[in-house]
Amino acid sequence: MSRRQAKPATSPHADSGNRLDIIIDAAAHSFAKAGYDATTMRDIAALTGILPGSIYYHFKSKEDLFLAVHDAAIERVCRGVLRAIKPGTEPWTRLEQAATGYLDSMLGADAVYATLIVTEFPKRRSRKLRSALVSHRDRFERLFTGIIDELPLRESVDRRYWRLALMGMLAWTHVWYRAGTDSPQAIACKLVEQLRFQTAQ
Repeated sequence: MSRRQAKPATSPHADSGNRLDIIIDAAAHSFAKAGYDATTMRDIAALTGILPGSIYYHFKSKEDLFLAVHDAAIERVCRGVLRAIKPGTEPWTRLEQAATGYLDSMLGADAVYATLIVTEFPKRRSRKLRSALVSHRDRFERLFTGIIDELPLRESVDRRYWRLALMGMLAWTHVWYRAGTDSPQAIACKLVEQLRFQTAQ
């Protein structure tokens, strides 16, 4: 199966200890496939073998469930970034490692979850949900902010916009990436190098 077609491993006979994870995983696949607006709680229940009423026991609304899924997605990507960063490396290398960890998550095993981060835009949602989603994204972007603050960039460079440019370039790979082309590491290094060439001291 392609990364967009992967199905969650679920079972209608799963014990209650696994039920919450099963619901979140099924919801991630449903939201990634159809989008937030087109996904219903019944769609999610159908993937799990769990009755819709049982899902409402854990989440009082689709909005609450989406928030939990988005939080899980951010956590997965953050773990991927942190795993990729090797202690003691210089800032440019750390940035390449962080970017590689991000793309490994987005284009690999965590692709379904990462899809939610780059395709569901907070501005479309209620004020409460929007605020929570932005907070999640800020948590992720802080991993890059600390590294970028240490880069030897020209004094005239606005580091906030530099970071936003890089994050946008990395996120856009979700749209154009095709398996069998450059590896996530190669893409990450090339994108970082493009900005480095134009802005380093």
